[in-house]
Amino acid sequence: MGCVFAFLILKYVCCCSGGKDSVCSVILCKEFGLQLDYVIYSEIMFDKKRDISLENEQHISFVKEILKPQIEAWGVKFLILHSDMDYLDCFNRKIENPRKHMEHKGLRFGFPVQGFCGVKRDCKIRPIKEFYRNLNEPYVEIVGIAADEPKRLAAMKKSPNKVSVLEKYGYTEEMARKKCEEYGLLSPAYEFSKRGGCILCPYARLEEHLYIKKNNPELWAEFVSLEDANDIAFNRWNVHRETLKERDKILARMMED
Repeated sequence: MGCVFAFLILKYVCCCSGGKDSVCSVILCKEFGLQLDYVIYSEIMFDKKRDISLENEQHISFVKEILKPQIEAWGVKFLILHSDMDYLDCFNRKIENPRKHMEHKGLRFGFPVQGFCGVKRDCKIRPIKEFYRNLNEPYVEIVGIAADEPKRLAAMKKSPNKVSVLEKYGYTEEMARKKCEEYGLLSPAYEFSKRGGCILCPYARLEEHLYIKKNNPELWAEFVSLEDANDIAFNRWNVHRETLKERDKILARMMED
């Protein structure tokens, strides 16, 4: 990990998604006796008032009921962060001063724009930035980038306070997965999805939405109904795919098969 680990006055933080790479990073810190002060997880909420999470139900249960207790048993503080905004806040916020597309002024924003997700920025990244700002101490961020991800590693190295223990110990993505399985710390979300994150993401696969429709039909129905609003600037969950109502019909057929 380099000489940066010699300065014990630093705080070492792993921003953990609960996925294999970041979880394996925590495991390696334990196995090799590396300093790790905090593990932080930022949970996106669909509706804070009703305590409805926007995370996959199996995954967030794994994070709260299995991963967090285990990491705390290793003597590391595990914090679950929340933004002051949720998905519905982002969806319903008014566009007051658009930089372009003045025809959108006064409308509600609507669905996240692909390539620039305000939900990720305001609901996930914001509380992480606030955590580091309130830390008031120099820190090193341990990131879950595997040894076989050269482009991501190259980008990471442009930030002087980020390191990868997976790279240090030569761990590939597959090795990280096996290490998590060894400790019983592989998220069950991998059983039907290769990606984590927001379950209503415009990049979500059919299998992910099928899981929601089957296991949380009320949330799925509410999400589909958002496309009916007539005062929003961005009224398609994914401009390159079918509408949500069309997707709902596809999912219904899949459930019948």
